[in-house]
Amino acid sequence: GEYLEEAAIRYREELMDLFAASVEGKTLLDQGIELGWADTMMDLGIGYESVTPAQMSATDLNTILLNLIPRKVSATPDQAREAIHELQLFWTFLQREFHLENAAACLKLLNERGMVRRMQRELDNPENFGMAKSLITSGMERGFDMSTQEGLDAWVATYNAELAAGTGKPLPLPGIFGMLGMPETSQEAGKSSRKTQAGKEKRK
Repeated sequence: GEYLEEAAIRYREELMDLFAASVEGKTLLDQGIELGWADTMMDLGIGYESVTPAQMSATDLNTILLNLIPRKVSATPDQAREAIHELQLFWTFLQREFHLENAAACLKLLNERGMVRRMQRELDNPENFGMAKSLITSGMERGFDMSTQEGLDAWVATYNAELAAGTGKPLPLPGIFGMLGMPETSQEAGKSSRKTQAGKEKRK
């Protein structure tokens, strides 16, 4: 498994380097846009759909844009436009450079009117927020810098303190802290641990 993973990472890095050096990639870089969505698309395609760009159908791409990115990536709705823009150029590059047969169908999907709007809607839909994503989004809304460990720690500490004090509202999904290697602090878990605390006090 590890060898395959390394190979996949190397493959993605190589394609991203070629993209950055291409006419299409340079167009974005000249606009001051950092490349990254193409790599995210490849990562999700390989990881969840088991497809490389050469094997990716428009259906796979649609799943990545409207299902996987909204569920797995902490992106705000206003990033949908730049994601689609970068992917349009990436697929144009793949079509020109590698003559991929599937590129035309993928570009057709990316160029559809309303595609940006559909992606924005999915990125804005709280039902799509996985556990870690709920945590990060709610932290950002509260003004914590979620791109740094300090910001993340500060938000988690605040969240836990508010929950313990009964002033915070639990995130929609319990289990989030389990995922981050922290004790569970959903409402139920909070209640039962408080009860056990009270029980311990009594026994003393």
